[in-house]
Amino acid sequence: MKLRLEHPWFRRTAPPLVRGLCRLLLATCVHRVAAHPEALTWVRSGAPFIFTAWHCHLLSTIFAWPRLVPAAKPPVLMASPSRDGEFIGEVARGLGFIVCAGSRHKGGLQTLHTLVDYLRQGHPAGLIADGSRGPARRVQKGVPYLAREAQVPIIPVAAAASRKFTLNTWDRFEIPWPGCRLTYAAGPPLWVPAGARAAELEERRRALEESLSRLAAATR
Repeated sequence: MKLRLEHPWFRRTAPPLVRGLCRLLLATCVHRVAAHPEALTWVRSGAPFIFTAWHCHLLSTIFAWPRLVPAAKPPVLMASPSRDGEFIGEVARGLGFIVCAGSRHKGGLQTLHTLVDYLRQGHPAGLIADGSRGPARRVQKGVPYLAREAQVPIIPVAAAASRKFTLNTWDRFEIPWPGCRLTYAAGPPLWVPAGARAAELEERRRALEESLSRLAAATR
């Protein structure tokens, strides 16, 4: 009998298996952090913030989080309610994340307000910049909106592997090779004023997009 991805056995056993394999893989890598001083100071202070990265860097960033970021409270991650998103959410829960399901197509605004509540309670929150479906490397409106509502800074993050396997997916998802050098870069915190409206939100969205693109190019 062919095993389907929605089979209960697969859904129960695959996330811990993936976590274990990824931990083994990343344990063989040499990790390097290149963070802007202001970003480093903010993260080390324990104050809440929004971390965001391109979807293609998701694997490296969520697995590096417990190693690189000392947080008093567990981070909150927004994941798509799709089948792929649910799988990623189960993997992330095993890494210590609180996962909230939502996307710009389904329940996104409500989930963003849930993330605002967590941020106000002192939790850091993660939101993929280009969303769960893209377009790739184009920042979606949810990130600056969340920063405006919660009044916490956005810290853009990029991860680059010296050797990697790139999947033929919409985001060109990256999987580091064993033993490679992994560089994590963080840009300066970006704030969105409380009174920002459409034009200023778009300006901050573009600034974040440019920052993420620069970080990705600098770490290649």
